[in-house]
Amino acid sequence: MITNVVFDFDGTIANSRSVVIAAYNQVAEKHRFNPMVEADIPVLSRLSIPERCRKMGVPLLKLPLVMAEVGRTYKNVMGSVVAFDGMLPVLQTLHRHGLTVGIISTNNAENIQRFLARNGMEAVVQRIHCSSNMFGKDKVISRYLKTYGLTPEQVLYVGDEERDVVACRKTKLRVLSVSWGFEVLDVLTKAGPDFIAHQPTDILQRVAELNGLPHLA
Repeated sequence: MITNVVFDFDGTIANSRSVVIAAYNQVAEKHRFNPMVEADIPVLSRLSIPERCRKMGVPLLKLPLVMAEVGRTYKNVMGSVVAFDGMLPVLQTLHRHGLTVGIISTNNAENIQRFLARNGMEAVVQRIHCSSNMFGKDKVISRYLKTYGLTPEQVLYVGDEERDVVACRKTKLRVLSVSWGFEVLDVLTKAGPDFIAHQPTDILQRVAELNGLPHLA
């Protein structure tokens, strides 16, 4: 039975693509990396992280430092990030039905807390677990499970990237991929998630089905 629904943040709950790109470009200009535009996303999403680094001219070994700097820049413009339409009522419905809602993210916990407060979500998200480890999301998920005493059977993970699917396969979590995030749909489909959501209400339907219910309302 699913008792916990754990979400990725950027690209899943937060519609932050344009803000993340702008923050990256500020850092890229400073360090003379290649800039990014929205049209690059479909191309980059088909590449591995090392391949993305090569395309953007970012030394792989410096990626953690670059991401930390992007995170600090992002924090200054966090006020312009909005939630995807329909996500608030989905989180509220999960909470109302007694499910625990959590977030696992490489973003900063303070950024996420500010976003949740501004979007009326702070009362329905009970757990925020942040890590800068981009290459070991399965380890981050494992720590989350251990911290809260959860088994994989109790958790549905909701994310927008191929690496979410890969991490969930390693940790034996069921994973639902959303089609409105950073990754393009064909990449997500090829990764093989258990479910794909094309609109936020699809998340509720999948949770209901996994728990043997006709619907969550």
